Amino acid sequence: MMGSNIRDIQDIELLRHYHLDKTNPDTWVDEEDLPSWVHDDDINTDHGGRVTPRERRTNSIDGDFALSEQTDMLGLVKGNVFVSKNVRGDTNLISSTQKSFNPQRYLYAVHADTSYDDLCVGVDRLKASIDQRSSALKVLVQNNFDRFVSAKNVIDSVYDDMKEKTLNETQDYGTLRLNAILRESYGKAHEVINPVLERREKIDKLRSTVGLLEPYRLFFNLPNTLLESIKQGKYQLAARDYNKGKVLLAQAFPATTPSVASDTASTHSSTLIETKRRVFDKVWSEVERIVARLRADLESQLEEPWRGMEEHERNINQYRWIKKIMSESFDEQVILVEELRKSDEYQQSQNITLHGRTALFKQILGAVNSSEFENQFAKEPEVKLLVAIHTGVKTLSDLLLRLLPDFWKLAVAFMDGKIQKVQKRRTVVDPQRVSQSIAMVKDIIELYSNEMTSILIDSLVVQRPEEVDDEYLPGVEKPEPRRESAVVMAVFLSKIITEVSNCVNDINGLSLRGGAFMTLVELMQRLRWKFVKVICMSWGDDARFFYQHEDWTLQAENSQVTLFVGLFYKFHEFCLRSAYKYASIWTAPTEEAVANDDVLTVVPEQFIEKIRGTFLDALYSFLDGLVHLAFADPEQPNNGESSGTRLLENLNGGGKKVKTIDITQLDSRILITISNLSELRSVTIPKMLTDFEKTCSMSIAGDGKALIDIVDQLDTILFDDFIKRKTVVATRLITDGILYGGTDWSACPKPTGVHAYMYETLLSLVVVHAQISEIAPPLVFRALSALLINIAQDCLRCFQEVKRFGMGGMLQVTLDMELMNHSLVQYQSASSDEILQMIYEAVDRAYHPEGGENLQVEMAGLKRMLSEAKSSCYVQFKCFKKDK
Repeated sequence: MMGSNIRDIQDIELLRHYHLDKTNPDTWVDEEDLPSWVHDDDINTDHGGRVTPRERRTNSIDGDFALSEQTDMLGLVKGNVFVSKNVRGDTNLISSTQKSFNPQRYLYAVHADTSYDDLCVGVDRLKASIDQRSSALKVLVQNNFDRFVSAKNVIDSVYDDMKEKTLNETQDYGTLRLNAILRESYGKAHEVINPVLERREKIDKLRSTVGLLEPYRLFFNLPNTLLESIKQGKYQLAARDYNKGKVLLAQAFPATTPSVASDTASTHSSTLIETKRRVFDKVWSEVERIVARLRADLESQLEEPWRGMEEHERNINQYRWIKKIMSESFDEQVILVEELRKSDEYQQSQNITLHGRTALFKQILGAVNSSEFENQFAKEPEVKLLVAIHTGVKTLSDLLLRLLPDFWKLAVAFMDGKIQKVQKRRTVVDPQRVSQSIAMVKDIIELYSNEMTSILIDSLVVQRPEEVDDEYLPGVEKPEPRRESAVVMAVFLSKIITEVSNCVNDINGLSLRGGAFMTLVELMQRLRWKFVKVICMSWGDDARFFYQHEDWTLQAENSQVTLFVGLFYKFHEFCLRSAYKYASIWTAPTEEAVANDDVLTVVPEQFIEKIRGTFLDALYSFLDGLVHLAFADPEQPNNGESSGTRLLENLNGGGKKVKTIDITQLDSRILITISNLSELRSVTIPKMLTDFEKTCSMSIAGDGKALIDIVDQLDTILFDDFIKRKTVVATRLITDGILYGGTDWSACPKPTGVHAYMYETLLSLVVVHAQISEIAPPLVFRALSALLINIAQDCLRCFQEVKRFGMGGMLQVTLDMELMNHSLVQYQSASSDEILQMIYEAVDRAYHPEGGENLQVEMAGLKRMLSEAKSSCYVQFKCFKKDK
């Protein structure tokens, strides 16, 4: 059987290769006469119908597969059915493996000559073959069913997992993360490479610029060179350098004939030359200004006949030149400060909204100790103004330290007679020379002192019309401050006074003669006093309006106290340290050169008293502001802000949701204010007093006690107001229930339960308890104890007005009072117990028993009723019980 199949395959291959119908053909058929299906089969053959070796191998494989699948399905025709003589055109129509299989076409092509009986036999054979294959397939599935199921589950699980994680539209079918990484890499590459390229470009520009300017280095350094030569008195060297500069300027712009070039190149060249000329002209104008000033100074000194030739050779222009330089610098700084003070930006900053002012104040106070304070708030107008003042002070101080030492050395040499053409055998000090030199030095120092006085004392803070020596006129209300805040002022005053103090101490090292240095000592004394007064004035003003910074934000660690208390402590402590720093800053007290560490600064008592007064006044102003906040308009307690869940923000930032408090309610604000006063009394104020005593080395125990008394008084005022308003509800319920509720206490029947007025009164206390517990839990005991006393007093007042009590009335009163006493037992005090005893005595006096009553039996029944009442209202009054 196997050999027969091989022979059939060989015959079929032979017929296909030569396009024959049978192995023994009878007629010759040309290639163009062959049917179309023959040409379709030869698509992959070359010109002679020969197949290449690679095609032969491929066709051989495909042919084997095709032959094995294309035998006769009815089993009547042996071999490949495609070689049947009736097969023409598309063979897919008769291939059982193709979807386009046509049974009719198959029967026509393969079994056109087959008899009916043979076809019936073939059909039976086809059915048997199909059944056999189906049974074999069923056996295969039955034997490997668990594998099929397992493989199907695994494939579904893997597919679902891949589809859920990556192979979905949201993940861009597995490429989303890769694309994100690529984009991130692209962005980081730009971040890394772009700065490098930019720096490289800048370096190239700088290198080319330096290359262009290198030949003219001497020219660009000429202004500094001339100033240094003039400072050292080397006037001949200055003249020689000036002449060299003229030569370099002429070489930089020689007179050349225009070249014939393109318009574009000519325009570019002319632009470069024009730019270069502007730079050179600017430098040369500065040179000319320096030389003209030098020429004028030399000529003015040469006109003075009393000077000798020796002095003219060494000291011809120093004195007037120093004064002129300092005066010009001072004028420039004053103009700059005045322009900033009168600018629209500065004027508009005084009208900043309350919300904006509070936010800015918190930012400034949080950054006072930061080294980046000036840069962080550089855009603020008040900071710009104080920076300009500090810059002016630093400029004048640096100028004095740069010019005065050289001048003093020259003056000393002149006073000692060392400057003369012919050295005499014996040198005699000329008193006139000494007095003239010392007078010039004193004149320079007095000029510096006057300039500092003008900047830092006369115009540092613009006085208000109603101010007289930092005190307000009697009967005039203090207006809202419209000047720099105390915190910003303190930061820059510290820098300014440190700058001046360092300058004075450096000048002290020169050992000036003739009392010249005492001018600076007096200047420092005036500055210290002025700075203390200025900071105290701003300190007091800010404290008077500090209540505007309250935003009712609660602390994280103590939710019944606002951040406002901590904010004021930080402000108060910073102002105290700053004021004492100005009062105690060290300066040399005499003309003797003394090191800072050898002498302790003595702070005048006047300074300490000023600081102490402002310290206490600011605290009192702050307390007044607290009370003002508590009783402010309930509709707009803080710039119209409404209640709601607030973000808890402290001075260091951060956020956390806290409980909701309706600050539009008067009760809420009073409870928070009482909590703030409690925090002040127990923690903040003692800490402030301790800080003051440590800083100023002064005891203020008496002032501290008076301050605590004021806090207690304010606390009592606020607490009594709260209790009074809460007692009104209970008083109305008790009065209506006892006197106007229609109860005849002399003839009322025996009680069947607690009277309604007592239930309603206790429920009103439940509401108060809930309100206080939500806002200020530590005040619950104090408030309910006070309310219990007031309620007991109301009950006593009402029962005293009842003329007669019968058995039922007496038992009803006893039941009501015992329920109140039991429910509020943990809030009882000696006062409440005394009032309750007075109620029983009043009822007992008005009680008129009737005959035949058994009081003991009635009291036993009353106890059962009381027990039932306690059980029935246990849930309602559970809040009054002490937590276990």
